[in-house]
Amino acid sequence: MKKIIFLFIAFASVFLNISAQPLPTHTELFDKMMVSITSLKTLKFRLIKNERMMDGKMAPGDQIVKMNVTPFKCYLKIAKPNEGAEVLYVKGTNSENALVNPNAFPYINLNLDPYGDILRKDQHHTIHELGFLYTGDLLKDAHDRYKAKIDEFMKNEGIIKWDNRDCYKIVLDNKEYKLIDYTVLPGEDLIKIARKKKVGEYNLLEINGLKSYTSVKAGQVIKVPITYAKKIIAYIDKQTYLPIYQELYDTKGLLATYEYHNLVINPVITSEEFTKDYKDYGY
Repeated sequence: MKKIIFLFIAFASVFLNISAQPLPTHTELFDKMMVSITSLKTLKFRLIKNERMMDGKMAPGDQIVKMNVTPFKCYLKIAKPNEGAEVLYVKGTNSENALVNPNAFPYINLNLDPYGDILRKDQHHTIHELGFLYTGDLLKDAHDRYKAKIDEFMKNEGIIKWDNRDCYKIVLDNKEYKLIDYTVLPGEDLIKIARKKKVGEYNLLEINGLKSYTSVKAGQVIKVPITYAKKIIAYIDKQTYLPIYQELYDTKGLLATYEYHNLVINPVITSEEFTKDYKDYGY
């Protein structure tokens, strides 16, 4: 009996010590996240997303992804919105086009520009923003820009369980969020402006009521948000320090959600898996 009581006390002591461990500071958390992101070489995951379109409706997406970070290669098997469709892209090949199996009439493979209207229809992003490099860059920019006010703008709400993973729930609320005037420079389109200002190009389309990413010209004044989103809720995996859940808001409300499920970090992916003749693909 004494032995059982001793073991119970010992277990309780360990549990309490673990629970009492202080949460990492905001800077420590972001530094660990960036180290983790920069160490990624290959990834496999299921991405479930919902993105607000210009009509105010949320467009769902669900896809299985495998990717090589550098040089960039990716394969997607789509569940939503075009079930069974496949996308294969390998940087430096196929004239920089993606090979698409639409799994629909006319049932032929298509070579499509990743930045073109067809492949990115009802999408906030292109395949080039897959993974965590793009997201990490945006989060780090917001963190670094408001580092002096980070305790006011950011909260670590503790550890939660999401998708069977322990995660730090981070809320980043930009209390200074606003739209500012930006004068388009020669040679710029919305994508170039978005990359320079660390905002979303689809956001620029919506905010300015434009129909295409190239429908601006030098000297034109457009509205640009000072950060990608007004508010970001992120679940940072305690084991991998990757932002596996992201919820974004602007002044209109919910902008988008992104969920990373079945995440496998740095798996072995053979070169054959980035070819159309791979045995599991339908090209």
